[in-house]
Amino acid sequence: MQEKPLNQMGLREIREIARLRMAPPAWEHVMGAAESRATFRRNQKAFGRFLFRQRIFHDVTDPDTSVELFGRQLRTPAFVAPIGSFSLIGDRADSQVAEGAGRAGTMLFASHAAKPSVREWAEATTAPIVFMAYLNRGKEDTSRCVRLAESLGYAAVGATMDTVQPVKIGDEVPLSTKDGRPRKGHPASPKDIEWLKRETSLPVVIKGIMGADDARIAVNAGADALIVSNHGGRILDFNRAAIEALPEVIAAVGSEVAVLLDSGIRSGGDIVKALALGAKAVLVGRPIAWGVGAAGVQGVERVIDILTEQIKRVLILTGIGAVKQITESILIRDG
Repeated sequence: MQEKPLNQMGLREIREIARLRMAPPAWEHVMGAAESRATFRRNQKAFGRFLFRQRIFHDVTDPDTSVELFGRQLRTPAFVAPIGSFSLIGDRADSQVAEGAGRAGTMLFASHAAKPSVREWAEATTAPIVFMAYLNRGKEDTSRCVRLAESLGYAAVGATMDTVQPVKIGDEVPLSTKDGRPRKGHPASPKDIEWLKRETSLPVVIKGIMGADDARIAVNAGADALIVSNHGGRILDFNRAAIEALPEVIAAVGSEVAVLLDSGIRSGGDIVKALALGAKAVLVGRPIAWGVGAAGVQGVERVIDILTEQIKRVLILTGIGAVKQITESILIRDG
């Protein structure tokens, strides 16, 4: 059967092509989750508990999907999540993701665990970049990366702080894809946020927040933005879905800092639901991996385009003229 042109493919088709083209160990790593995979499944299932309130009598035909974050204007609220294992997909996958993010007009969150250096990320993309540190790599290396990121014009820096225990794929802790070493956990401390704030004048983003208490601690320590995330189901089995934790975090600190959502995004409708519950934008992980695995730079760009087109469709069918006008009133809770 002849393949469709990429610009006519949907996300499910891109996923299937990626599965066929990626080496089995890479696919298993990308799609892997901790232990029973209960959190991974819940992340997606939880979005289904929210329905849209359809409206057809209005004049919305071309809704505005743009968002502003850290002083940067983006054409879509679908950002690229900080994934450290793109290199398993291919030697050029990291740079292809970066280039695709720039072409798509979105923001790139670059992982400290990935192979490219801070400078290489900057050279590979026109997208605004947020450097996301792993503090288990040491304060000296983190400080060096953060200062270089600032000098290169990054939009923000931050830390992924939920790896108090290392990620798991099934029952195994995989080796680091950056240097092949065993992964280590790192205690999460508000003092690390305070330290990071002293190291940079850029906004500081903290990823791995799943409740009000941690949200308040992070903001009190100086966080300028939070990412509600359960690490795509790779940290704590039988955790809440990120979308379930989001309202609690928004109620606690949403009036003080920007809150983003990561974990479980599979459609533009999911993104609209997250925005309706108070998120400023979302981070997209596995679908970006499918895009680069299926078609490199163009695949990444196509995934962002699909999600943005789906956002527009939902906004037209709910009578919302811009993503910044989305409120919880467009949602109905299904039970």
